[in-house]
Amino acid sequence: FELSEEQQMMRRMVRDFAEKEIRPIAREMDATGQFPWDVVRKMGALGLLGLPIPEEYGGAGADTVSYAITVEEISRISGSIGITLAAHTSLGLYPLLLFGTEEQKRKYLPKLASGEGLAAFGLTEPEAGSDAGAVKTTAVLDGDHWVINGQKVFITSGSIADVVIIAAVTDKSAGRRGISNLIVEKGTP
Repeated sequence: FELSEEQQMMRRMVRDFAEKEIRPIAREMDATGQFPWDVVRKMGALGLLGLPIPEEYGGAGADTVSYAITVEEISRISGSIGITLAAHTSLGLYPLLLFGTEEQKRKYLPKLASGEGLAAFGLTEPEAGSDAGAVKTTAVLDGDHWVINGQKVFITSGSIADVVIIAAVTDKSAGRRGISNLIVEKGTP
């Protein structure tokens, strides 16, 4: 297995970025718990936050290996920024890309892929852990809005995300098949 020339160029670019932009702040960021918005926005400007997202939705349209290389190189310098990137892309953007309506993709993906916002995925619960089948959070359709009740914990970037995909029971009679993912925008009551 060998990396393509494009993948090798990606590795060099991301490694250089991580050394110049992340290494100088990594230790202090971890010590203070300060979120690195400047770095995240720079990653967005480089296309790193939407790497595997098709260009038609504002992403870079890169292959999965290039995405994995990027997560690896960022994580080599800062595991916390690496997991922020990975959770945003794999857990936040991919559900929208794979299962969102065309309208949802066009509404959310360009902003999120560009780094103007962050995405997160809310699965883990105090009583269910990360067992998706044991989720207790419920969502009931009330007119044209969903009313969500429950508690989520350990959501990477959850407190600052612009969009969180929430796993909730929408049909109790369907058992595990009655669990849906709902898009919740920051500031939603």
